[in-house]
Amino acid sequence: MKRIITIAITAVFVLGASLAFAADVPELRGTWKGTSYVNMEKGFKQGQNAWVIDQQEGQLFKGYRLWFDGKGVLKQEAFVGIFGDDGNLYFADKEDGYSFGQRTGKQTMTLYYLERGATYKAVISKLERVHFTTGFMEIDKDGDTMVMTAEIAHHYPLNAKRIMKDADKNKDGKLTKEEWEAWKKLNP
Repeated sequence: MKRIITIAITAVFVLGASLAFAADVPELRGTWKGTSYVNMEKGFKQGQNAWVIDQQEGQLFKGYRLWFDGKGVLKQEAFVGIFGDDGNLYFADKEDGYSFGQRTGKQTMTLYYLERGATYKAVISKLERVHFTTGFMEIDKDGDTMVMTAEIAHHYPLNAKRIMKDADKNKDGKLTKEEWEAWKKLNP
């Protein structure tokens, strides 16, 4: 009987600890941009990439990854991901690759990407969250005291749709200064 009580108490403790950790899932939505270091059959190279996490529900998230060359976006790939109970990030994309990594700070993360097949490669991405520091007046180029998606896209091209979706509380397709400032407070 004593053993059953001990097992039950242990189970309750483990379950409680698991639930407490799950409650600490960080807000991952946003654009994480940085340098990638690529190792492939042809040799080593360095590039730029961005991971846009535009949807999150608890530990689950999804978005897309952008690879850049000197002229702009080279490739875009969708992904889905999990913030694991162990604090690590796990990603699966539509192709043969998968990524994993961890947040190295509140605004930084390091991800490791592995791809098998004919174009096998290994990539390390050192990423930093893009901060939304631009003021309302700077975005409102036409001075009409309303900001449209196109105006936001001029400053934050990777996030304009998500910003408008999250910040436009009355869903009229425009942001007032109050809506913009309220959204910025929630997305430092």
